[in-house]
Formats: sequence, structure tokens, C-alpha cells
Amino acid sequence: MSEQKRTILIIEDDSFLVKAYQLRFEKEDMSVETVTTGTDALARLNQAPPHVVLLDLMLPGASGFDILAALRKLPAWKNVPVIILSNLGQPEDIKRAKDLGANDYVIKANMRINEVADVVKKYL
Repeated sequence: MSEQKRTILIIEDDSFLVKAYQLRFEKEDMSVETVTTGTDALARLNQAPPHVVLLDLMLPGASGFDILAALRKLPAWKNVPVIILSNLGQPEDIKRAKDLGANDYVIKANMRINEVADVVKKYL
């Protein structure tokens, strides 16, 4: 039982969604950390990286684009899979996120929680 739990960092300001994702991932025996502002997310980059990041783009304090750019500059975070979880679905937003290093892009309104969990599992 010494196997370390996989950690998912959820950077999202919608408290209902955060709780729903947290319950879903904890049910899969994963450790979940949550951050609700862009400012707190940038501060979290000073700590050890998780196994996967779920990142909203529209956040108070700093945008998900800013956070993604900052984390991709850090050697410890460079290879951490980042899944954008946003309702911004314009092609230019998706392209910008991918260009900044996002591994995947999920439009919240189009996917159920279980489907998002399947996307996350793909990167674990």
C-alpha cells in the first residue's frame, strides 16, 4: 500500500464544479488539490507539481493562459499534462492554449464529469 496516490490539481473558480470533480476523482482514489484564483494558481507553481492539471481559462487574478505560460517555463512542471477545462470554445482560444503547451482542451458545457474524468485518466 505504499503506492503514492496520483494528484490532480484543479484550477477552477466555479465552486460547484470543483466539488463535483473533487468527489469524482477521490472516488477513483486520487488526491485532489484545488485552487480558485489565478493569483493562487501562480503561487501554487512554487510547490511540487501534480500528476495532471485541470485548468480553467477565465479566472480572477490571472487568466488560465497566463498560468499555462508560467508553468511551462518551470522545469519541474514542463512535462505535467495540462487539460484546459473552459467554456471558451473559439478556435483561436483552443489554438492559443495548444500553442502555450496544453495537452488537451475540454469545453465544459459539452462534457459530463465522467467524460472529463476519462480524459484525465488518459494522461495518468
